[in-house]
Amino acid sequence: MEASLMPPKSRRDTWYKEPWLLLVAGGPAFVVCASLYTGYIAMHGADKVVAEDYYKQGLMINKDIQRDAKARELQLNAYINADFAKGKIVLQVSGKGDLPETIQLSLANAAVGGNSVSEVIRRLPMKRTATGQYEGDLKLMPSAGEQAVKLFHIKLETTDWRLTGDWFDPGQKPVQLNAAK
Repeated sequence: MEASLMPPKSRRDTWYKEPWLLLVAGGPAFVVCASLYTGYIAMHGADKVVAEDYYKQGLMINKDIQRDAKARELQLNAYINADFAKGKIVLQVSGKGDLPETIQLSLANAAVGGNSVSEVIRRLPMKRTATGQYEGDLKLMPSAGEQAVKLFHIKLETTDWRLTGDWFDPGQKPVQLNAAK
């Protein structure tokens, strides 16, 4: 008789099984974990935003623009052909004014692997063989073989002027560079 007057004993779940607790505290707990992980990534993988010699690089841009303008003024054109079998690269330059004894040819391409953003730059001195004709030795650039590279970014330059452009499939076809307008 005494037992029937007592309220039944309620069954309580443990605190971590309560759905309202997970709904209220779960969101902020997730945000705290995500911010800690983001902070960890920022501290260990931070990139430098500004180059150490940014001022010098900024001044070089003005010099490059002046050299491009000089190439336009001289109406320079260049025709480049690579013969990987003989290991020679032939350059024909035409335009107003005198041409120097040597011209610097820079070839840049993406590094092997495809996952990196680094690039390989090769500089090749081109020596004059006849009026407006220059020749360089590709043996100085052993990895610039016919099969290895499909795209070069070219810079043909002296101290006074420069010509730039892209060379697609250098083993199959020559490229012509004109002064930028």
